[in-house]
Formats: sequence, structure tokens, C-alpha cells
Amino acid sequence: MSDRYVEKNFLYLLLFSALLHAGAFLIITSLPQGQPKTAPEPTFVDLTDLPELKPQPKLQKKEAPKPEIKRYSETPQRVAKEMAPKGRGAFERLVPTLPSLQQPRQAQPHSAAPAPPQPEDTAKAPVPRGEGILKPRAQQLDRSRLFPSASRLARLEESYREKYRSEVEEGETRFLNTEDIQFGSFLRRLETAVYGVWHYPQAALLRGIEGTTPVRITFNRKGEIMKVDLLESSGSKILDDEVFRTLNALGPIGSFPKGYSGETFKLIAFFHYGNGGGRLR
Repeated sequence: MSDRYVEKNFLYLLLFSALLHAGAFLIITSLPQGQPKTAPEPTFVDLTDLPELKPQPKLQKKEAPKPEIKRYSETPQRVAKEMAPKGRGAFERLVPTLPSLQQPRQAQPHSAAPAPPQPEDTAKAPVPRGEGILKPRAQQLDRSRLFPSASRLARLEESYREKYRSEVEEGETRFLNTEDIQFGSFLRRLETAVYGVWHYPQAALLRGIEGTTPVRITFNRKGEIMKVDLLESSGSKILDDEVFRTLNALGPIGSFPKGYSGETFKLIAFFHYGNGGGRLR
């Protein structure tokens, strides 16, 4: 190879190298340059004295409330209970609860030894089921000769109604009628309260004593019983006393109807005892 050819190739290489470096420089300069990082500006803080904190008062712990001890009164009291009025037919099916005949046996002390059976008791025939509690024994006399029958009790009530009808017609006194337009609700509440505490006396029940006790009951505007008058005796003090006990045990029945302006209200009621139960009329 000649020197001329070598020089020519060297010039070409030199030119190519210059073009290559120039292109690389242009590429580098065309790229976006990053912003120079600057140091953050200093923040000036003013130092001031903090206010003194006031001491907060200590909360006093509340003592747990002491449980109240209920003291019951020495004498028993009855609280009246308001009940929804019911239809008249429901009360006719109600009868006072009969007292249990097994209580006297349970009240005997356990230390007492049972008495030996007598020969006469063992010789008696066994009493059929249901006999001897609500029915008189066969050895007793016929009850219809000594005590009034159901028909006679009905006639007796009708005679009482005729006797006191003039007092009822005056307006302040009325017979017990739960279907009364003005006093129907008041009388139904009274009937419910009476059946809740009224009982057939056990002594009269075992002896087969029956009868009717008519009374006049006077109420004030609060529905409280102010006075009870016995119009006629049933012939048995046991039955009459039970009527007074029942009425004295009742609480306030409720206020009078709004249309009634009287200060008192009088009611004539009949307490029937018969057929092992009682009925208020």
C-alpha cells in the first residue's frame, strides 16, 4: 500500500470521528437539564413564654347510693287494681273461690301423734267422691225445709226491688245494672273488684246456709265507699258479715261519669249465696 492511500483513509477516519463526537455533543445538549437543588429557606420561630396552666379542681367521687330498705306497714292494706270492663255474661259465670278444707289439717303441729282410729269410724261406709264437702250428709234433715230454695231467693229479690223501687226512681239511687247507659262502666269495675275478694264463708257452706243480703252503698266522686247500709238481713250473721268485709276491702272504684253532677252516688245491690257459690245482682 502506498503512503497516499494510508493518508486518505486516516483523513476519513478522522472526519468520521469528528462527526461522531459532534453528534454526541448535540444529543447531550438537547436533553432537559434538571433544576439545581436549592437549600430550603430557613423558618424563623418566635419563642414566647407559655401561659401557666391553672390547676383543675379534683372531681369528688360520688358515693354509691345506699339501697333503700322498704318498710312495710304493720297493718295490711289492699291496693285497688284497675281492670278492663267485661260483659255481664262473664260475671254470671264467676263464683267466689271456695276456701280449701285441707288447711286445718296442715296447721296441726307435727309433734302431735295421730289419734288411734275409733271402731265407729272404721265401721262407717266410705263417703263417695264429692260428697261431704259441698253437699250435706244424708243423715241431716232435708235442706229445702230449713233453707230457702232458688225460686224463693228469686222471689225474695223481686220483693226487695219492688220495696226500694221508689227510692231508685228519684234518680240518686240505682240498682246494679252493668248495662246502664251512664253508669255501666263504673258498675262493671265495681263488679270486678267485688268478685276479686268475695268468698262464700266456709262455715255457712258446710252447713248449707243460703240467703240474700241487700245493701245500700254510698260512693263519693272519687269512687270511694263512704257508707254501707244493711237493708235486710239474710237470716245469717255469717253471710251478712262477709258482705261488709268484702266492701270494706275494696279500694276506689274510679270517678263518676262526666255527665253526672251529684256529689254522691247510691247503689242498691243484692249479694246472693246459693248452690255452693255467690252472685252479685
